[in-house]
Order: sequence, then C-alpha cells, then structure tokens
Amino acid sequence: MIEFNDVKQKELLLHYANEFNDSECINIIESGVNSASEVEQLAKLYWAIVDASVSEDIEYLLEKTYTTLHIHCGNRGFSEVWDNCIP
Repeated sequence: MIEFNDVKQKELLLHYANEFNDSECINIIESGVNSASEVEQLAKLYWAIVDASVSEDIEYLLEKTYTTLHIHCGNRGFSEVWDNCIP
C-alpha cells in the first residue's frame, strides 16, 4: 500500500484516475506497486495529471505526491523504473 502523508494526495490521484477511467491505476493506488509495468502505469498517470492540471493551483500538492510516489516505488525496488518514466 502507498503510504500518503496527506489524504489529499491520494484523493488527487484517485480523482484523476477516475476522470481518465484508469481502473489499473486505481488498483495500484489502493495496493501499491508490485511490478515495473505498474510503476510505469502510475508514472503515466502522474505526468498526465501534471499536464491536465496546468491551470489549477496545485503545484505544492503535486510536489508532495511526486515525492510520496518516488519513495514508494524506490522502497519496492523500482526507483530506476520510476526515474526512467520522467518525461
């Protein structure tokens, strides 16, 4: 399970995963990553959120969410996969 320091991070991810109809990411957000492909899917969601939220004032929340996801993926042994997904 991904350990969020702020419930707003999880809410943000779930909001956009639902908006994008991304049921795979919803499952990943709830249970955590277990494979490189899940890391890639989660990273795609994160960067899609960054692109979609340009007009919103949520930079601080995005930075906190990035850090949480990066730490989670690293703790699961997928730090390099996450880093390779940075556009």
